Amino acid sequence: MRVRQQHGFTLLELVVVIIIISTLLYFAIDRLLKLEVTAERAAMTQVIGNINSALAMVISKYIVENDIPGLNKYIDSNPMDLLAQTPPSYIGSYHGKPQHMVKGVNWYYDRVSHALVYVTGSPEYLRSDGPEKSVINLKIIPVYDDNNHNGRFDTGDTLVGLKLAATAPYHWYNQPLDPADFTASATR
Repeated sequence: MRVRQQHGFTLLELVVVIIIISTLLYFAIDRLLKLEVTAERAAMTQVIGNINSALAMVISKYIVENDIPGLNKYIDSNPMDLLAQTPPSYIGSYHGKPQHMVKGVNWYYDRVSHALVYVTGSPEYLRSDGPEKSVINLKIIPVYDDNNHNGRFDTGDTLVGLKLAATAPYHWYNQPLDPADFTASATR
């Protein structure tokens, strides 16, 4: 009678399997993080688009009523007030930066700077030229004819509309930024 021997994994085979699984997990997690950033960017863009649509409706109303100067009250106002429903990530209006923010993506209105502030949940993928590198500040600003040619909206200028604009340029990246980039750009 022959006895069958049972063979298990050799140590080398086990190490190879672990390396293969680890490599696959690395690429899967990396792809998942990139998808998460893409989703965050799309959600932020959608909120900005919704605000721009609401702003266009307000402007249209004032044009129809022939009351363009009435738009002045919206300059530096809270853009979220234009929406019928605020996004779930909007945490409210604050005098300065809120003390307690939910981890991840947050929108809030800063009554001091009159800016709608977007705080990213993926700071390593977003760079702003503003004072805080992973924060975007947006304001409702006037679109006007600069009749007195001084480069700012004041008396004597003709208001022709409003727009939502970032106070500093920003850019989303496909690869995470090196933390050294944050300190290097702060010293420039």
